[in-house]
Formats: sequence, structure tokens, C-alpha cells
Amino acid sequence: MILRDNLFNIASLQELDGSIIFEVHLHPEWPIYQAHFPGHPITPGVCIVQMVQELLQWYLQRKLTLRQAKNIKYVSIVSPEEITDLTVTFSRIENQHDGSMKVQAQVTNGESLCSKLSVTFADF
Repeated sequence: MILRDNLFNIASLQELDGSIIFEVHLHPEWPIYQAHFPGHPITPGVCIVQMVQELLQWYLQRKLTLRQAKNIKYVSIVSPEEITDLTVTFSRIENQHDGSMKVQAQVTNGESLCSKLSVTFADF
């Protein structure tokens, strides 16, 4: 399932000092929040990883698949009742000899760190 324009939409894109910075807006009415968890909705971690993948795909105009999740840290809960705007920053995208790319990204809300990811994507 595609999350872009369902769970979230892209509000803006900026390239700054070698980083790619997306501002995204979450849609609290999206059905996943009714199940995860009723009365206390939170954004599932797998949706955060998928959002990062979809943003990079959109930016690169390439279909990607997650090859390796070396390190993913969920530092704080993303509840759509409290947080609807996130910043996703790609601080490193490093092409590998096998055609894959190592990516470092973080998801923040203002000054608050929500997630940090060190993952590898490959063409789908």
C-alpha cells in the first residue's frame, strides 16, 4: 500500500548543505489510526520506515526496496492527536558498488527527535 497521499502528504522539499529535507503532514483520520491503537493512536514504526522509503523513491524517481535495516531507533511516539507535521531529513545517501544505497535519515517534530534510521535500499 502506498502511504503518500494517504497516511501523509509532502508539504515541502528543500535541499540544504547536502541534506534533503521533507516537511510532511500526517492525516490523523487515516484508518490505521483506528486500529493502532483505539483511543490512543500512534504511527506504526513500519509506517515511518515506509514513509522514508517512499520519500526517497519520490525524490530519486526510482522504485526502491528495503535491503537492510542496520539500525532503526524510535525515540518518541508519533501520535496524530499531538503531532501532524514532521520533518524527514536525509543526511547521507551513499551509492554502493552493488547498486544499492546506504541511507541515514531522521524524523523530527520541531526540535524533538522521533526516529533515526540507518538503512540500505536497492532498486526494486
